[in-house]
Amino acid sequence: MWDVLVEGWQGVTTHRVRSFLSGLGILFGVAAIIAILGIGEGARQEQERLIGQLGILNLLVRDVTFTDDQAEGEDKARRVSQGLSLRDVTALRGILPQAQHVGGMRILPTLETIPRLPEGEAIRVLGADPDWLAAKGLIRVEGRGLSAEDERSVAAVCLLGGTARDLLFGGEEAVGSWVRAGNVWLHVVGVVEESGLGRRQRSEPGDLDRHDRSVIVPLATALSRWDRPYAEPELSELIVAVGETALVEGHGLVASRAIARLHRDAADTTVVVPLRLLEQSRAQQRVFNLVMGMIAGISLLVGGIGIMNILFASVMERTREIGIRLAVGATPRDIQGLFLAESALVSGIGGALGILAGVALTAAVGRFTGWATATSIEGIVLAAGLSMIEGLVFGWIPARHASRMSPAIAVRHAG
Repeated sequence: MWDVLVEGWQGVTTHRVRSFLSGLGILFGVAAIIAILGIGEGARQEQERLIGQLGILNLLVRDVTFTDDQAEGEDKARRVSQGLSLRDVTALRGILPQAQHVGGMRILPTLETIPRLPEGEAIRVLGADPDWLAAKGLIRVEGRGLSAEDERSVAAVCLLGGTARDLLFGGEEAVGSWVRAGNVWLHVVGVVEESGLGRRQRSEPGDLDRHDRSVIVPLATALSRWDRPYAEPELSELIVAVGETALVEGHGLVASRAIARLHRDAADTTVVVPLRLLEQSRAQQRVFNLVMGMIAGISLLVGGIGIMNILFASVMERTREIGIRLAVGATPRDIQGLFLAESALVSGIGGALGILAGVALTAAVGRFTGWATATSIEGIVLAAGLSMIEGLVFGWIPARHASRMSPAIAVRHAG
């Protein structure tokens, strides 16, 4: 076996340029597969992280933001409906007894804060009731949470997200301190972080949907201590949390019908089911991987054809040698193994270089575009396996052709 590999390596190095060019197809194909799978896997993880923030066992009812082109529709909707409100929360609590939590949240307009934020940074102030906080699953890392008593007493207290705490107080103690939002002073009673979000993973200034950039006050406090613009709904979001995956779709359907009836079909709200979004995202990712994998496979196919061509050329050039080997006792199996060794070496070297190029390309894409990427061991194994299989498959045809030569005809043809 070792002798066959040595002879195969000699055949490869005899025509270095030709071997290199034939291996380029394998290199590009393997690199493309690894990069595509890496980018796709990173996108999948990021998408699932974002959807996971909404809560897989939650469903969300959100107020619709009308655009300038929809002014007529907004006017019609506001005439028949007051928008998302506490009435909807109360109604869904009665209609959905199996729901674990039904809560509301209101995002306040941008407010100036004291302590002041560093230049270019932003946070948001929102009001939330205990059920909304429980459904979101925010993790308390300091102090206490917001209680039902805070809601009843319209307390001027707040929770800070991890990034909001860092921006407002730096490394100083936040719990027990005071924050002014607009004209209201708030006593900081706790710090919360999102599940799966480490303290070092600070979100970007424009990413205000992340609760680590939030100042959270009791919902009753948000509704009573800051003025609400005319015709603006009481709530920005209503959340329903259930305990089982099987209940999500049914609760979503019931909630949609109930909200539509309460709002007289005003179409001023939208129901978001994260579980459905997750299933759609996974289906789209599978299609993406399939299509892009087929495109990368074309490159591998071209590389395989290149290997087959170089081996056919090698067979033609070494016809005399093949005839002599057969004449002195070499078996057709020996001849076939010799050329398969050359094919395997070319595809193996091309595959190894392709793996390095694919990992580097994936990292470069993530670095220069800011996209999430994740090189997987499965992708590397798949690409390496395909390159070796392809080398053996495409190398078998010329190897078989060489092994079936007649020694007498081969020697005479060469002479």
